[in-house]
Amino acid sequence: MEAKIALSKDFLGALSRLPKAQQKKVREFTEKFQRDPTSPGINFERIDQAVDPKVRSVRIDQAYRAIVVHPPKGDVYLCVWVDHHDEAYRWAENKRFEVNPRSGVFQLFDVAAAEESVLEEVSEPASTPVEGMFAAIDDEDLLLAGVPEPLMVAVRAVENEEDLDKLSPYLPADASDVLCGLAAGFPLAEAIEEAARSKPAASEKVDVEDFGSALEKPEAQQTFHIVSDQRDLEEMLDAPLEQWRIFLHPAQRKLVRMNANGPARVLGGAGTGKTVVLMHRAQYLARHVFKGDQDRILVTTFTRNLAQDLESNLKNLCGDEFSRLDVVNLHAWAARFLRQHSGPVDVVNDDEARKAMLSAFEQVGEDELPFEFYRDEWERIVLEQDVLTRDDYLTARRTGRGTRLARRQRAEIWKVFERYRELLREQGKVEWGDVVREARLYIEKEKIDPGYVAVLSDEVQDFTAGELKLLRTLAPDTPNSLFLVGDGHQRIYGHPVKLSSCGIDIRGRSRRLKLNYRTTEEIRNQAIALMTGCGVDDLDGESDTLKGYRSLRHGPVPVVKTFDRESGEAEFIRDTLRKWIDDGVEARAICIGARSRAIIRDRYQPILEQNGIDSVIVERDPEQEAKSSGVRLATMHRMKGLEFSRVLLAGMKDGLAPAEVSEAGDELATKDREMQQRCLVYVAATRARDELVVTGY
Repeated sequence: MEAKIALSKDFLGALSRLPKAQQKKVREFTEKFQRDPTSPGINFERIDQAVDPKVRSVRIDQAYRAIVVHPPKGDVYLCVWVDHHDEAYRWAENKRFEVNPRSGVFQLFDVAAAEESVLEEVSEPASTPVEGMFAAIDDEDLLLAGVPEPLMVAVRAVENEEDLDKLSPYLPADASDVLCGLAAGFPLAEAIEEAARSKPAASEKVDVEDFGSALEKPEAQQTFHIVSDQRDLEEMLDAPLEQWRIFLHPAQRKLVRMNANGPARVLGGAGTGKTVVLMHRAQYLARHVFKGDQDRILVTTFTRNLAQDLESNLKNLCGDEFSRLDVVNLHAWAARFLRQHSGPVDVVNDDEARKAMLSAFEQVGEDELPFEFYRDEWERIVLEQDVLTRDDYLTARRTGRGTRLARRQRAEIWKVFERYRELLREQGKVEWGDVVREARLYIEKEKIDPGYVAVLSDEVQDFTAGELKLLRTLAPDTPNSLFLVGDGHQRIYGHPVKLSSCGIDIRGRSRRLKLNYRTTEEIRNQAIALMTGCGVDDLDGESDTLKGYRSLRHGPVPVVKTFDRESGEAEFIRDTLRKWIDDGVEARAICIGARSRAIIRDRYQPILEQNGIDSVIVERDPEQEAKSSGVRLATMHRMKGLEFSRVLLAGMKDGLAPAEVSEAGDELATKDREMQQRCLVYVAATRARDELVVTGY
């Protein structure tokens, strides 16, 4: 059997932090190692002080060493760390690499660090266990949960959730997931299921020296990746920090490979990797399910910016299969389709639409209801239900509207809507709702085959009913053809719509992601506080919850600072940015978010310029932004879909962010708008991976 190598997440992370010259040498070593890890030219050196006899070091150059694991038998060698000689040996000293004898999963753990995190004083590893959180669970069940036997003392010492948080970074990832489920009160079987782990049969015999089989398990593949070929290795080494392309949690991998007999929906809070799942799902379908040269897959989302981000990432992920993906936001797709089949399309912008509606209101409207009521009634009733005539409007359902209307009132309101449409026709303009509806109706009437074997859509919480109906029309009624991803907590454009009312039946095919891979637990808690008391839907008419939603990492508690004067905020922003940059954070990994582009341009970019801090406003040209190494400035809307090491939300001033909502003449509509503003700040706050600062004046 030909020998193979596997790379760990730790190895790639350590590689990314090396000086460029050493990165090149590590790459050369790794490529040589991948070609033949048993080559006589590779000199494995034992590390005498290492507790695990399988650990070896390999020389990169005079000063740097790679840490590898030599299998006791079999043909899979692991690259697990790379660093300066002394630091590499220190990292490897207490690490253990073993196949769990009960679960059969390959695990990495550090007994000394684990015990130190929860025990005030450790005299001997076999010290008497402390009565704690897992006292009612016997050793056999803890082994089944994935806890290595050497970590039993540390796990038994856990008395509360705070202790478990301290211990989790030192546990194998698969064990940490299950213990968190047990701590939340789930029975063992349910905790294992929540972690998307397969429960081994009681009769299953585990060969603890068979690394190859252990590394093939989904639980191990969230930490280790067996290199399949030279191209696979090159892709990992080219972008060692883009670990989302390689390592998936078992819950994510299960969704990527699921066989769905109808439309499937995936929910999850910010940072749970929903978009990562969608991209891997697109790759999986193109590579393993729809493999024909003519099998085209549509990957779509709500905004053009997010579609551009998806396209860029999918190019890197999919390789040759990308040529069969059509990546475009849904509005652009619908406009392109109509231009191809029925002629020019000129879409009215928001300002033009508002002016036309205001003109219609002033010409034929009554003062009984405010102007904002008409705008909401148009969007929520007329556009949502494809209302085209007076009679249709008189009988249209108005569920979700807080203002009751008599038939006479509806007739008077319709005069405004009819005049509004006349004004748009005179200008040769249409609304996006018209474009989406006409594209769908054209497909249905002409019986056109859109040409897709599957449709995948991100951010579906922002779609209108008409847009969801178009998605349903574009996807064939076949298995694995419609995959929808979203989160009602991040709805910043639309309002709640039931998938089932749009012909999308997800019964039995709804899944949820709960682990936040992006933000720290402290940032997650701060963001969730914004949503306290808010009712959020699950995209299909039921209430949603973030129960069980948690982060894997910890960090500083977010800082919230308010000032009496603008100058105080400006000085604090300057000092904060300088500290981050002095601490080694790349300027491009920092983002200042604010409510509008005008505020960014007129207030916050000048603050940076005056203090000699380079910056670039994030807009619509990723290639142009990539050329700048400066601090990123972005509107809260534009931050959606992005992430940064440090985020500073500026100008959080009462009435500005969250923005003050004008009365819509309808209580429910006003509440929806207020909810959108909360969601917007929630989205912006959860773009931060490591540190969040909020300022206002």
